[in-house]
Amino acid sequence: MEYSLIKSRVMGNLETTGFDTGPDIGSVSYAFNIMPPVFYLVRIVDTEAKAAKDLNDIFVERIKRDLSQYSCSNIVYVNVYVCKENSDSLKVKFESFENDMGEKVHNVNWIYDCNKDSLIFPYGQPDKLMGIEKCFCVSSGANISNGNIKIYNNRPYLTYFIIAANIIVWAYINFFGGTNVVYSFGGSREGLLNGELYRLVTPMFIHSEAGHLFFNCFSLYIFGRETEKILSRVNFIFIYLITGVLSSFFSAVFSTNLSIGASGAIFGVIGALAAVSRIKKYKTQLMDYFTILLYIIVSIGMGFSQTNIDNCAHIAGAVSGFIIEYVYINRKNKQV
Repeated sequence: MEYSLIKSRVMGNLETTGFDTGPDIGSVSYAFNIMPPVFYLVRIVDTEAKAAKDLNDIFVERIKRDLSQYSCSNIVYVNVYVCKENSDSLKVKFESFENDMGEKVHNVNWIYDCNKDSLIFPYGQPDKLMGIEKCFCVSSGANISNGNIKIYNNRPYLTYFIIAANIIVWAYINFFGGTNVVYSFGGSREGLLNGELYRLVTPMFIHSEAGHLFFNCFSLYIFGRETEKILSRVNFIFIYLITGVLSSFFSAVFSTNLSIGASGAIFGVIGALAAVSRIKKYKTQLMDYFTILLYIIVSIGMGFSQTNIDNCAHIAGAVSGFIIEYVYINRKNKQV
């Protein structure tokens, strides 16, 4: 797709979200949105053409000088570089980019790869900002990419469905006399030895206590939505189910207690997210690889300090989720 077509579609879409158009000199176009105390400025640059750096410097300096007139104190300056090649070298450049425009200007650098029809966020750059990223995806059909990883930008319907299923089963158990569900479908070594293999799947949808349900649904809401967003839905549900099954299996191997709860599968999802973050340097809105890893360690550590916590399921879920996604990503990279 040519720069001129991308520019016209994106600028039109920015206008529908409240942005006004600024100077347009062919190879560089501007849009802005004044939302005190922040002045949002978007610059779309054709890297194939010679950009007018002097004009850019003059334009930004003029805005800095007149910030007080707009009741603003800072500029968020989003630079989107449209290129047909060398997107990898640009990505490396912006991963070590240092702001030289003063403390009032906060630079954000994204790359639009025409050949891949993909919006790329170099490591350390935000992947969401005022819906600007959606202007590229919606208007030109682009994929979103953070570093080298494709972000499917799914709406987390599967996550919401799983949360709803957990709540429905819990409500049935507690309000409609379904207490036998826990004993009939919970994880059990004896049940598995008797051939009741469905007990590998059903425990991940069963909760008996409100606190247990709330913590697991809250964790799934936080980590499930993020993971479903960046993985394909098939990959996400595969990770959730297979790590849940493995958690039930290892729980039965190392414990004779009845096991219920979605935490093993949720730790599997978190482990997969950690693998993506570790290999691809993907950074979520709030967490990087070490933060996710710290969460796993602290959560499992807290489990050892409490009774009735199925640590075997937690460990099995986190480890299997990490390994499965790690192997999947590396295998996919080799195919590419």
